[in-house]
Amino acid sequence: QPQKGSGREGAAMTKAELLDAIRRERATLDALVAALSEAQMIAPELDAGWSVKDALAHITQWEQICAKWIREGRRDEGPFTQESIDAFNQSIFDANKGRALDAIREESKRSFAAIVETVEALADDLDAAPAWAPGRPLGEIISSNSDEHYREHIEQIEAWLRGRAS
Repeated sequence: QPQKGSGREGAAMTKAELLDAIRRERATLDALVAALSEAQMIAPELDAGWSVKDALAHITQWEQICAKWIREGRRDEGPFTQESIDAFNQSIFDANKGRALDAIREESKRSFAAIVETVEALADDLDAAPAWAPGRPLGEIISSNSDEHYREHIEQIEAWLRGRAS
């Protein structure tokens, strides 16, 4: 999500490193989700009563919006505040809560492929801030909407599963 730091502030990031992180964290997320039953996927057990399906739809929407910013070279949304991010996240939840799990999964796969393809098409320098996000390196923006975002929700899902096992 746009306001989170990358944890890599000040550290240069190559396109290859970013793509490796995106693929690695997504593989972890995909493996975790694949191990869940349909009942577990739709159970409203995560923070704010979300299900894993809801988290997947949420991740997908942020991937899509980030890819759109890069493709179009502009950002119509923002400036972001915690309040506006929360409202956007709620709108994602509301728009997807009635959608079928299989539809969410398929869209998620397509969205992941699109963010990878978008990053692959970029120049190697990800340290420059795009005109539509002054002060934030492009690599940091992409990371916060992909690999770091996956990790955030992996940890959320794992914490829920650990809580079920105790």
